[in-house]
Parts: sequence; C-alpha cells; structure tokens
Amino acid sequence: MSKIFDAYRKKVGGLTDLSLEIGKAGSISLYPSPQGNQKEDFNKLANRLLGLRMENRGTVLSFASSAAGEGASFVSYNAAMYLATVYHQKVAWVDANFMNPQTKLLGRDRNAFSSLLKDPDKVDDLITSDNPMLIAGGGNLHEARGLVADRRYGELLSNLTRRFDFVILDLPPVLNSTDTALMAAGSDGFLLVIEQKYLKVEVIEHGIQGLRDKGVLLLGTVINRRTYDLPKIIYDRL
Repeated sequence: MSKIFDAYRKKVGGLTDLSLEIGKAGSISLYPSPQGNQKEDFNKLANRLLGLRMENRGTVLSFASSAAGEGASFVSYNAAMYLATVYHQKVAWVDANFMNPQTKLLGRDRNAFSSLLKDPDKVDDLITSDNPMLIAGGGNLHEARGLVADRRYGELLSNLTRRFDFVILDLPPVLNSTDTALMAAGSDGFLLVIEQKYLKVEVIEHGIQGLRDKGVLLLGTVINRRTYDLPKIIYDRL
C-alpha cells in the first residue's frame, strides 16, 4: 500500500466505505457499481493513478482496449468514479470514443467533447457541480474526429487541466481507429484494457507497438473480468 494511501487513511480515520461513496457520484450513472473483489481492484487502481497527479496542473490519462468489447469504458469510468468519490479529486470523464459513444449521454450536446474540440475556450463555461463530471461525446462526435489532429485538441486538454485534477479520456479501441494513438499521445499516460478471455499476446503486442511508434506513454495494462485458475488467496501471496 502506498504512502499516499496511508496518509489518506490517517486523514479520514480509516478506510472509506466504497459503496457509500459511490452513491454520492454525479446525476447520471453509466454503469452499475463494481461488486465484490472489483471494489478492491478499482480502489487499488485509483490509488496508483493518484500517484501520477501533477503538481502544477491536472493530469490527463487515456484508456482504451485493443479491440471492441473488452470493457475499457467500464474501467475508465470507474477509475474516474473512485478518484472523485474516494480520493476527493476533481475529475472529468470524457467520452472520446468515436466508434461507440455513450447512448445515456446523447442529447447533452452543449459543451460536449465535439463542441469543445471546435472551441476549447468553452471549457471556461463548464458547470462542474457533479464529480466526476461526465462530458458527453456529442451527437456529431463522429464528424468531429478530424479535429484531434488540430492544435485545438492540445488546447482543449490544456484548458481542462486548469479546471480538473484528473481528465480521463475514454478512447476507441486501438486496433479499430488510428485516432486512438493520436489522442493518447496528447495525454500524460495511457492504460490498455484487456479482457482476459480474449487475451491474444500477438494482437496486444501489435497494438502496443503501434502506440509506442506514435509516442504514446504506456503506463500499463488493466485486465478486466479477471478469472482465477487457482484460489485468489494464492495469487495475492505470489
């Protein structure tokens, strides 16, 4: 357990009840709250991400899977939730998945990601009462994908880091979109989400090499829906 987490426990007088904290999140819930061992796993993930926080600005972290259906949105969303509700960071979760935008956020086109790409100064107009703040992709998200190669994308991320401690980007699958590496390169670090039952080393290595070729800083991988061939207590002692 890190020194940051130890200091946090001393401050609050013990370990926070995660289920209660999750209930205090923003007005829209995209996914059910993690259950069982997932609670501990997400707490550990958020704790490690907390150690990446910049001193003079917010930190931009990007998440994506190698292929569709591996749960990158679920992981990035809950990482944002835990950073916001358990560690009390000011967090923005951004739906930047051009391939499959969040349907629950459709209709929230005002100050959506697609609109902010066109005019990064609109970040100053964001009402940040919810934490984490969910920034929708926008109804015209697919049409705005070309703007990530524009200087305004960098300006948008810079503006967001002035208002948030963490900016979490949910990106399209690595093997499905060339935009993923481009957007991830603009972040402070990238996490690749893998679903264990679909684990194919050759495919993953190909995707990782493509990211590195674009200058992406790969922080590590998150194995989603992990299964244990041996009792979990044995893995914990390895």
